[in-house]
Formats: sequence, C-alpha cells, structure tokens
Amino acid sequence: MIVHHITVLVAGRSYQLSGAEEPSYFASVAQLADRRIRETAQQNPSLNPEGAAVAAALSLADELIKAQEINARLRRQLEEMEKDA
Repeated sequence: MIVHHITVLVAGRSYQLSGAEEPSYFASVAQLADRRIRETAQQNPSLNPEGAAVAAALSLADELIKAQEINARLRRQLEEMEKDA
C-alpha cells in the first residue's frame, strides 16, 4: 500500500496528513474543514478560534449522521425493491 503525505492549512495552521488516499483528497478534506471553520467564525464573531473549530466540527458531524441515516434508508428501500423484483 502506498502512503501519501501532504501538508494542509486549516484555520491558519499547518497539519501533516498521511494515508492511502490521494493528496488531492486530503486537500479537499482540509479545504472543507477550513471553509466551514471560517464560515462559522464569520457567523459567530464572539467565538474564539477553538470555539469556531468545535462548532464547525459539530455541524459537520450533524451532516454526516444525517447523510448516514439517509444512506441506510435508501439501502433498505433498494433491498426491498430487489426482493419484490
């Protein structure tokens, strides 16, 4: 397995990421995190940088859980359709 390494910038800080994914994937993940933190900070100017990062992480976790629930529901529907076919 090839392990890729990339340095990304999130919320003004550099982080070293590594894994099997392509560097472009890591860059996309970092860009999403950075964008969400910046948006959260702009919408909530009273938050310190750590608070903005936590709020952004909670927002992303919420989206992930909802997407997983939709995915599970769609898989169940597909299984039912396959049984009926």
